[in-house]
Amino acid sequence: MRDKRIELLRERMAREGTDALLVSSLPNVFYLSGFSGSTAALLLSEREQLFFADFRYHGRVRQEAGPAWEIIDSSASPLRELLPATASARGLTRIALEAEHLSLASYLELQKAGGAEYIPGRGWIEELRRVKDETELATLQAAESLGERIYSELLPLIGPDTREADLAAEIEYRARRYGASACSFSPIIASGVNSSKPHAGYSSEKLVPGAPLTIDLGVVLDGYCSDMTRTVFYKDCPPKWEQIYKLVDLAQRTAFEKLRPGVTGRDGDGYAREVIEAAGFGEFFGHGLGHGVGIQIHESPRLSQAEARILEPGNVTSLEPGIYFPGEGGVRIENLIWFTADGVRSFNQLGTELTVVG
Repeated sequence: MRDKRIELLRERMAREGTDALLVSSLPNVFYLSGFSGSTAALLLSEREQLFFADFRYHGRVRQEAGPAWEIIDSSASPLRELLPATASARGLTRIALEAEHLSLASYLELQKAGGAEYIPGRGWIEELRRVKDETELATLQAAESLGERIYSELLPLIGPDTREADLAAEIEYRARRYGASACSFSPIIASGVNSSKPHAGYSSEKLVPGAPLTIDLGVVLDGYCSDMTRTVFYKDCPPKWEQIYKLVDLAQRTAFEKLRPGVTGRDGDGYAREVIEAAGFGEFFGHGLGHGVGIQIHESPRLSQAEARILEPGNVTSLEPGIYFPGEGGVRIENLIWFTADGVRSFNQLGTELTVVG
């Protein structure tokens, strides 16, 4: 599939009248080559695939990216020197840069070095990444299933002395034990008042009885992220929180049933938002309904009030309505979905029924 991605980029280069594309974003380097190291750049021209890497990574490039990529050693010279020299030697005079990912200082250094004309190539690779192929969908499914396994193993560990940090540590440990390279973000374990903060992180506090407990986790498996949230209740679920939980669950299920290709991200957000607003809690749902998930935990497309783009088959997003009362607590339920030809499907197997633990 990577050959197809490169072919599409070369077609884009031809349309834009450029000789080459410099890829400096590491997620995009991985998308095109499979390389998972911490520093690299690619130069893609009509006929060549050049990989800038220092000595530490030469073996890894050969292993992960393969022989199609020619390694340009960057051990002794910075990219601002290597790129102009490489372009001049290979007759490349007009090079597109990833404008969103290259610093102004780096751009000015390249301009000063000369040797080629540098133009912005905004979102060329991100545009391709919006639509996942079958291999990507399978990897995302495996990652989400691993996240669900970890979540399921977490609940029986909860007891009177459990702290938020204890559960976060278990997530980190089990992710690596079961084959993930990392967590896709620092786990969110938020009990009581902390659950009113959508991105609360975790603290050293013990769990609060009779209050929401937000568990938001994700793993990185074979380069792709997972993301899921469940809100459970420790010891007891008072009637008020039961009402809020059922409302959030209804908002998510309503959006899931209505979402399909051809609607905008704004439309999708509205399907859930209308349910919450109709119940009088609209002001307490302050974030978008979902975000794209793939190589990065937050990527395009989005389900939000600001997203006017049309959704299409192969898009993958989270689906995570929430209601948060400042100083009290909050409820969020999140699944990961992908868009099919006529609707959406969920990567998740775990249900969303109200759960009391401990």
